[in-house]
Amino acid sequence: MVKRLPFFLILFCSSFWSFSQLPVEIPKFGKIDIKDFEKTPYSADTSVSAVVLFEVGESKFSVDASGLVLYSDHHVRIKILKKSGYEWATETIPLYGNSNADREVVMNLKGNTYNLVDGKIITDKLSKEAIFTEKEDDVWTNQKFSLPNVKEGSIIEYSYRIKSGYFFDFPNWTFQRTIPVLYSQYKAEFPQYFDYKKVTQGYEAFYIVKSEPINVSLSSTLATSGTRYIWAMKDVPAIEEEPYMGSIKDYVARIEFELGQISLPGDFVRPINNSWEKITTNLLASENFGGRIKKSSVVKSLTAPVLAQSTDPIKRLEAIFDYVRSNFKWNDANRLFASQSFGKLVEKKVGSSAEINLLLTAMLKEADIEANPLILSTRGHGRVNPYYPSLTKFNYTIAHAKIGDKVYLLDATEPMGTLNVLPTRCLNEVGRLISATNSDWVVLQSEAKDSFVHHSKLVINQDNSISGAVHVIRNGHNAFTYRKSISQDGEKKYIDNLKKASDLFEIKNINLKNTTPSLEPLIIDYEIATTNQAQPSNIIYLQPLQNAATKANPFKHETRKFPIDFTTPIDQTYMYTYTIPDGYTVEEQPKSAKVSLPENGGSFIYSVTTMGSTINVLSKVVINRPQFLAEEYPYLKEFYNQIVAKQSEQIVLKKNAN
Repeated sequence: MVKRLPFFLILFCSSFWSFSQLPVEIPKFGKIDIKDFEKTPYSADTSVSAVVLFEVGESKFSVDASGLVLYSDHHVRIKILKKSGYEWATETIPLYGNSNADREVVMNLKGNTYNLVDGKIITDKLSKEAIFTEKEDDVWTNQKFSLPNVKEGSIIEYSYRIKSGYFFDFPNWTFQRTIPVLYSQYKAEFPQYFDYKKVTQGYEAFYIVKSEPINVSLSSTLATSGTRYIWAMKDVPAIEEEPYMGSIKDYVARIEFELGQISLPGDFVRPINNSWEKITTNLLASENFGGRIKKSSVVKSLTAPVLAQSTDPIKRLEAIFDYVRSNFKWNDANRLFASQSFGKLVEKKVGSSAEINLLLTAMLKEADIEANPLILSTRGHGRVNPYYPSLTKFNYTIAHAKIGDKVYLLDATEPMGTLNVLPTRCLNEVGRLISATNSDWVVLQSEAKDSFVHHSKLVINQDNSISGAVHVIRNGHNAFTYRKSISQDGEKKYIDNLKKASDLFEIKNINLKNTTPSLEPLIIDYEIATTNQAQPSNIIYLQPLQNAATKANPFKHETRKFPIDFTTPIDQTYMYTYTIPDGYTVEEQPKSAKVSLPENGGSFIYSVTTMGSTINVLSKVVINRPQFLAEEYPYLKEFYNQIVAKQSEQIVLKKNAN
């Protein structure tokens, strides 16, 4: 079950529907005035590269020869302030459709670039040569265009209409961008036949929220009653990517629509996926989902060798997971459904996340292990809202297995993956277990931490140089990340990069252990020696953690609107053992410290102890919770302030008087 859902979509209550401000008058396309080139409120802000002067859209239904269609108009005007804002002159329009016959279509695309030259407005029009189409995958195509002659101070403008037959997916609208927006407005008309749920999210207040009954004219001969809605925001600040933020999609000011039911004339009311139970039923009935985990000759033949080797369920699970992970390559496609058969997958050895993990699920079931698919939304795709049943939010399938009371979350797309260590892209709050008997929400928190222990045994020589050995133990997600890097680069390249990683030390005699997928830790051993020309000195200033110290607080802002997401729990330990040269004593050393976050959220322990000629340094940072609320931000900010301050303190060695 869901344990914590502190920052899903923020819903604006019904009282917002009483807003009565009038919409801002939007100039027609091409109608530009010299006054538009005057300074905006952001012109003096050197961090702002461009400003959206206005962005307006409208969606409405119609009927043509092909049947019911949905038209969506989009009109945007942006002022470019700096060269770094030139990217806003290139736009991508995603279009959905399985084939050219039913794909969404862009109509009436036009664009202009306006420049003020010697007091006159010069217009450069978008050319056909600057418009091109790229296929993204089997169902998505992108139409792109780039506006011409863009300079600092230019105003760009474009508009287009999208014709769509997919009224199940009513266009969403985003009011906020990574640059300031002076005005954003969206109108939508809904015939009485369609009941759409409307969900808003974000931290910005609406300028207008209005609804009114209207007559909806679908064609010259067909009209019905309906409702027109207007949403608008004014002076919307840029949303800024912050450290440990998760996906920016989860926090941007936005409105989304989900078709709840259809009630056509002369027909009964048809609910559309209005419950998680119905979504589960439909998924299990789908040939490209539930159909793939049924018994089949392909799955039986693949699983037979594993069954012959052992009757132990855990060993079978491990063997099947290792087989799928090792023999099938992920094509980097995040998918909910399979598009190729298992026969094709076995032949090609390449598939999507859904194809590989549905095969894994089917093989586990064939081995008499309780296994079912689990669907989720990857971190870059945005979070799922459990309170609004919708399949469109999901884009990824993994396997969920259970042996006794032990649950295993398995993703076989990663060659370096291990049991219950999901890739970070999958650690996105919650996923939905799809089962005919016990569908439920599953918290996507990995048992594995981002954990390592770094132990350096170093000798400070008489000439002030440092040399010694380093032993690093990496576990959990930390081991997975480093194994993946070693696998992709190759051990030789990884070792070469490690040698180049430090300006302070020469690194040599590197030895790697357990670089293949394993529950054992990844071990990295090497020797180091200072590279600079050392000079004897009566006083030695020693940075206890060398170049491993946290040099800057990642949380720089005074306040924060967004939750903090570390993805996984963290356990990072540095231990340094120094042998000081004969004739020196410790003149000064940092005091020990312990800092704790409220509610056992984490801790920082730092200690420096001296025994004879040996100095022992310990620095340990633990984050027990992957997620913190925005209200807890001040504690985290101060927590890291103290880490930075303490780790920067030096040890002072002084040569004894003769």
